[in-house]
Amino acid sequence: MTSVGEPSEATADDGGGATATGTATDDTAAAPPATPAEGNRNGSGGGNGETESAAEAPDRSIDQGRPWYWSEPLLALELGGLAAFAFGRPTLDTFGRSPDTFVARGADAATIVAFGLTVALGPLLALGVLGLLGRPFGPRVRRWVHLVLVAIVGGLAVWQLGQGITGYPPESQKLMIAGVIGGLALAALRSTVGSVTSFLRLMGVASVVFLIQFLFMSPTSGMVTGDGPALDDDVSRAVAADLGDDPPDVVVVLFDALPTASLLDGNGQVDAELFPNFARVASTSTWYRNNTTIASFTAQAVPAILTGRFRPEGTEFGRLAESDDENLFTLLGGSYELHVKEQITRLCPRDICPESSGGGLGPLLGDAVETWVGGTSGGTEKGEFDVPGALGDDRFVAAEQWQDDQAPRTPQRPQLQFHHVILPHYPWAMTDDGTLYRPADRLPTGTFGLGWTDSGIPVGLQRHTLQLQAADRLLGDLLDRLEADDRFDDSMVVVTADHGNAFMSGQLQRGLSEENAEQVMWAPLFVKAPGQTAPQVDDGNVMSIDVLPTIAHTLGVDLPWDVDGVPLDDPAERRDDDTKYFQYNKNNVLQPLDGEVVMEIDDTDERFQHMLTLDLTEGTGADAVWRRTPHGGLFGLRVDDLTVGQPYDGEIDVEHLGDVQDSGSDRPMIEVVGDAALPEGTYVAYALNGTIGAVTSVEPGVGGGDGLVHGLLPPRLFDEGGNELTAYVVEGAVGAEVLRPIEVGDAG
Repeated sequence: MTSVGEPSEATADDGGGATATGTATDDTAAAPPATPAEGNRNGSGGGNGETESAAEAPDRSIDQGRPWYWSEPLLALELGGLAAFAFGRPTLDTFGRSPDTFVARGADAATIVAFGLTVALGPLLALGVLGLLGRPFGPRVRRWVHLVLVAIVGGLAVWQLGQGITGYPPESQKLMIAGVIGGLALAALRSTVGSVTSFLRLMGVASVVFLIQFLFMSPTSGMVTGDGPALDDDVSRAVAADLGDDPPDVVVVLFDALPTASLLDGNGQVDAELFPNFARVASTSTWYRNNTTIASFTAQAVPAILTGRFRPEGTEFGRLAESDDENLFTLLGGSYELHVKEQITRLCPRDICPESSGGGLGPLLGDAVETWVGGTSGGTEKGEFDVPGALGDDRFVAAEQWQDDQAPRTPQRPQLQFHHVILPHYPWAMTDDGTLYRPADRLPTGTFGLGWTDSGIPVGLQRHTLQLQAADRLLGDLLDRLEADDRFDDSMVVVTADHGNAFMSGQLQRGLSEENAEQVMWAPLFVKAPGQTAPQVDDGNVMSIDVLPTIAHTLGVDLPWDVDGVPLDDPAERRDDDTKYFQYNKNNVLQPLDGEVVMEIDDTDERFQHMLTLDLTEGTGADAVWRRTPHGGLFGLRVDDLTVGQPYDGEIDVEHLGDVQDSGSDRPMIEVVGDAALPEGTYVAYALNGTIGAVTSVEPGVGGGDGLVHGLLPPRLFDEGGNELTAYVVEGAVGAEVLRPIEVGDAG
């Protein structure tokens, strides 16, 4: 005999609806409920001699005879396991392999731990609270709330896992359908199969597992468990003795994703009309034109410059070199006053570079949400290659602020100024003067992941060049500041870049291949020694690991540790062959044998000589970047002043036409992405408010569609009161063009 409210051989659904005959357990129940008459015979009725009917009896199954404060954690644990695979695993895995993001955000160890705890346990707590909202309405409502949450979070987990398995982008319709079906199926199984409940609860510990991996086993873990670089008193004393009484100031400017080829004019010289300040540096320094990076990604390329060494054997890809106490900053930090803006790495000791720490949790969580929505699996480009804290819209302004914050030199100590400027690195969204615009997409049209298709490259290169001109402007501001302070002549000035960036059909932007090596490997290196006024060109074999030994040798300092590089101002130490060395990472096409960290690339002289002949920007003059195609001379002319012929039969459908023609704001959409059934190679001019702003050539359609009619309009052509975009097929010889109007439609 039992009484109402006690477990019995009656229906005891656990919240998912699983039933069975036998003694009630967590996931099973007994036979159907007794009838009222049977209840009377069993003596289980109420005080009035009646019992509850099946329809009248409350659904106690959600608690399974337990107090709510015991059953709710178990239900939350089920959702927590699903959330671990939907949110925690992809996010912690992505950010765990991206320590540069935490450096860029200025996060210290406590902030990183708080980030991990929030990502790992926050969804579990939030879902638990959501489930509790159904409890006041009774066990049946609570059960359905739980099943709905299982379906939603389970579907998101399937969607995320699908990205990793298939490599499809997150917006893939197939993935979304799979997520919906998977979530509903999981909820149905949870409702009918008792063992699924136990499995989901076991999965709940996954949140803790992923958190431990993030904090103690990922590349980011070194920022949590390590102390970072520190000054060595013995090294500081030895360096101070070598420097003497009046050492020169040292200024190092490190640009990001800047290939030497982008600066060239086709004759092996800096294009002074496009990049006057790089040409200005070249006019008073030694230009090592044959300088190559040893890695195509910042996390390896910058430490090589600052330490003079390759990545040590066994070091995991993406792991910061922050534990390396032997670098430029620890070499000179005991004698020099340091003004350092180190964006991606964390090699400068925090006590002498305090701005490296102190970032808040909020921006990091915002980065996590944005990255998760955009997709974290299937290649993990975002986790490894995008740096939210460093790639924001404020890069130009932040660089200007850093220069404005430089204090005058004190008589007591020389200065080491180091600035890693994250330009012209994508996203490309600023013009030559730092003005921001809205591109059609964050990554250029025609890219797939980190590679190029057959379309969109000319405008992608145009966007890169404009941002490089902005970097040139920043360089000019720094040179002006040094000269105004009467410091330029007597200082050692180094201007370089960490790696290049390729603009070639069917090639990766940065992963190294036989075809793109000229644009990925060669990076600019200008070194002005104290007192140097005459330019020199050096075409010997130089690599980025030579920068630190060269700085030390120029200052008269004996390096107190071994390096892989050589001092470039010591002829006896220079290399006598053209063999280059490159750090392997998993995105290289040129993979080394036997998993070696460093690969040898022979016979590079021919590639170097060809690189010197490149001219990636068509035309000449300060507006050359806008004067694309042989008909680039039309740029800036009024349509009314040109020959206009009969209308062309056809239409160009422009994406986001309304945004392009919107009132000119502080950040107009200047990229025009059109589709048209026009033959490839047809020349088309876009005009804004009656002025030619872009001339383009029809490219293969993206994804096999109609031809791509792709252009970029200068912001100065936009009016605040609204704009009119018109298009013309260009026919005739250069200088005698006939413009045939073609209709412009809205592609949506």
